[in-house]
Amino acid sequence: MERKRSLTETPNPLTGNIDLAGPLGIVRLLRQTDAQIFAGFETYPGFYDKDVLDAIARVASVAQEILEHPRGRVVFSGAGTSGRLAMFLAREFNAMFRSLDKRPFEYIIAGGPAALIQAQEGAEDDPHQAQKDLKQCIGNAERVLYFGITCGFSAPYVAGQLEYALDNPQWHAVLVGFNPVELARATPVENWPVSFKVTAERVASAENGSILNPIVGPEPITGSTRMKSGTATKILLEMLFVAVYNLMKGNLTSSNLREFLLQSLFAYENAYRKTYLAVDTLAKVVEHAGSCLRQKGHIYYLGGAGRAAAVGENPVDAGILGLIDASECPPTFGADFEDVRGFVEGGWKCLFPDGTVDLSPRAPHYRISLEDFQSLKLSTLSSHDICIALGNTPQLQALIQEAQSQGAKVVNVVWTGTPLEADFIIPITCGVDEYLGVAPIEMSLKLILNAITTGAHVLAGKVFGNRMVDLRISNNKLFHRTIGIISDLMKVSPDEALDALLKAIFQTDELTDAQREAPVSLCIETAKTAEKVVPTALLLATGRFTYKEARAALARNPIVRSVISEYVK
Repeated sequence: MERKRSLTETPNPLTGNIDLAGPLGIVRLLRQTDAQIFAGFETYPGFYDKDVLDAIARVASVAQEILEHPRGRVVFSGAGTSGRLAMFLAREFNAMFRSLDKRPFEYIIAGGPAALIQAQEGAEDDPHQAQKDLKQCIGNAERVLYFGITCGFSAPYVAGQLEYALDNPQWHAVLVGFNPVELARATPVENWPVSFKVTAERVASAENGSILNPIVGPEPITGSTRMKSGTATKILLEMLFVAVYNLMKGNLTSSNLREFLLQSLFAYENAYRKTYLAVDTLAKVVEHAGSCLRQKGHIYYLGGAGRAAAVGENPVDAGILGLIDASECPPTFGADFEDVRGFVEGGWKCLFPDGTVDLSPRAPHYRISLEDFQSLKLSTLSSHDICIALGNTPQLQALIQEAQSQGAKVVNVVWTGTPLEADFIIPITCGVDEYLGVAPIEMSLKLILNAITTGAHVLAGKVFGNRMVDLRISNNKLFHRTIGIISDLMKVSPDEALDALLKAIFQTDELTDAQREAPVSLCIETAKTAEKVVPTALLLATGRFTYKEARAALARNPIVRSVISEYVK
């Protein structure tokens, strides 16, 4: 079947009725879609295919050469989830390579450090700023290995940096994603000469370019690349740089590199399988989390500092994974910033141990330490809240005991030692790998966190079928994604979907010529001040509502799926 849309923006046929599945059914469906990370999707090449393994091995060879250069540097860059994972991976690899007297890994996230917690509007769509950020990041490096992470091959921010990297013969540019090049975004980018597809094709043909794109299939919730694509990003780059580390240590040679990569994949796949042995308990947690959101309660992640704390031989960056998961809920589901919060031991000091960044004064949702949770949230907890302790440190034990005394449900996700006293215990049983260390444990934890918040928002009515219908339109990618959602759900043409979306954005029944021809950036800016843009657009696309009637219907029944179901048969 011929495809025109990115695979990462295509509905997954497995989850078309996930909104009707109930808590246990939701988790089972997530188990099935996560299996595609390893099994592959349709006839596309996946992780285990020779072409993909050969591409990883080639980049590993380039990475070793650059890292052995006295002024070599590796940069990971992305927007949204990809940028947050870039931060996570740079920390991880600098800790790993410390034994080689190297800390050469840097990261860039579109919008800067503030975007680690809250997406910065429009940052993903600015390739010019992206190039400035990259120039500043590399400093005096002579050899640079640049990784542009964009799951659907669409982010203009990454495109700008890829073009800059390719223009430098001493650099090597790597495009990381999970979409075939032929399905990369071909629509024009504002104030930029070429589409992302043109840039991707240039990377593919350049001597100093490589593409890493095992196809892991559509997301369980359409377009939610924080899930499978985010997990696959972590797997791909970890197995690559663990291999590079062992090549540089002399533990590996090029002749046994392929076998090492295969063994790494086996370890991750085993961790995936063991994660879902807890399917029944996980489903109960999803049910309670969904109930909390429906009752205007909250989900709170509480986690340790991991590598920043330098405690033990195998520290897990659990608190940071909680922060990442929480930060993805507002742009993904249109959630309020207080609906899901992450708190980590040490707060900003955990993310930036040198103390260079502390955004706590910026806004309440930038207060992210366990002490902030204790001072700001603990006394306000009720039976409508759920607290999820990631690990089993004494500090976490004290916090969840107090949370229980306030009536909140408490959960403990634990991978070593004795579990805390909690209402629900989710064990991670995959263990520490000989070469990958705690990476499979962290992958398992990520799957669990993704399942909890995704399942909770499904139960809270944030999706229709497997489509998000209350997302915030904060960048070019989400604008175009929304047009696809409206077109597919309401069975209208893309032009009709765009018309309904513009009416919802500009809050009118009759669009002016200026509104119809407005640049995407203006539409995004205007959408910031409007509520329930996508649900309103969906109702307008039926042709049965005026703008005021659509808004009144949603005011009577805020559960979007229920309102739509009355009119879409």
